[in-house]
Amino acid sequence: MNTGICFMMSVLILLLSGVAGGQSAETFRGIPWGTDKREVPDLVEGPKKGEVEAFTRAEQRKVGDIPVETIYYLFYRGKFGAAMILFQGPSNFAGLKGALSQKYGASKTADPLREEYTWDLEEMTIFFEYSTVDKKGSINYFFKPLVQQRKEDLAKARKKAMDDL
Repeated sequence: MNTGICFMMSVLILLLSGVAGGQSAETFRGIPWGTDKREVPDLVEGPKKGEVEAFTRAEQRKVGDIPVETIYYLFYRGKFGAAMILFQGPSNFAGLKGALSQKYGASKTADPLREEYTWDLEEMTIFFEYSTVDKKGSINYFFKPLVQQRKEDLAKARKKAMDDL
C-alpha cells in the first residue's frame, strides 16, 4: 500500500502541467473535485505524507462491471485532488482501457510498448498504466487546480528553505 501511495505522490509531482483539452470530468465516483474531506462520507484513513492524505471508502470495488483491487482518494490540504484505482489482470486492463477511451476519447500521449496512456482534460489528467510482467496496473486521476497549488506550495517551501540557509 505504501508503494502505491509513494508512486501516486511522485506522479502527482511529475504531472503538473499539460495542454488543456476540451473535455472535463467534474467528479470522481460522485465526489466533486476539490471537495473538503469532511464532506465525503465513509472515508477510511490511510497513509499520510505531509499535506497529502490517502483514504479508501467502504464501497464496492468495481469500475462498471470490472473488479478492482483498491480505490484510493487523495486529499491535499483537506481537499480532494487525486485518486488511484489499482487493478490486476490482462482482461481487466483491456476493459478499463476501453472504458477510458470510450469516455474520454483517444489518449493524448501513449506508449503502447510500455502500456502507458495519458488523457489531458481541461481540469484533470488521467494516467493509466499496466505491467504485463506483474499483470498489475493503475488508473491515476489528478485534479489540475490542486496539483498546481501543491506545485506552488512546494516551490515556496524550497525558496524559504534556501532563504533560511
